[in-house]
Amino acid sequence: MQILNEQKLIKLLEFYKQYKALSGYIDKKYKLTLNDLAVLYLAKKYCLDERILMQTFLKLATGELDISRTKILMSIRRLIDKEKLNKVISNRDERKIFLYMDENNMSEFDALFEDVEKFLSY
Repeated sequence: MQILNEQKLIKLLEFYKQYKALSGYIDKKYKLTLNDLAVLYLAKKYCLDERILMQTFLKLATGELDISRTKILMSIRRLIDKEKLNKVISNRDERKIFLYMDENNMSEFDALFEDVEKFLSY
């Protein structure tokens, strides 16, 4: 029984080391967090075909990622600043903000996640 627990702890430690290494890598190379990557993935998932209302996106993201609205908003802001995500304010109602990804965002997304995949495969 003790050997099984030790194996689980070793596996947990390996996951932790991989998490820390990836976190450090994307922070150093891209100035992003793992939350930012998760939000960017969801942005691609929901903004692939059309613009999405920010309020709707926040509800979806908080539900799927189980993190606070504040952290998601910080990630959205950082992704917009880094030009990995775009926003547009409605002409009819300036309280409505839409998120979207253009072709440039999509190609950056693909390159970023390909780089992350390469990093994780080492």
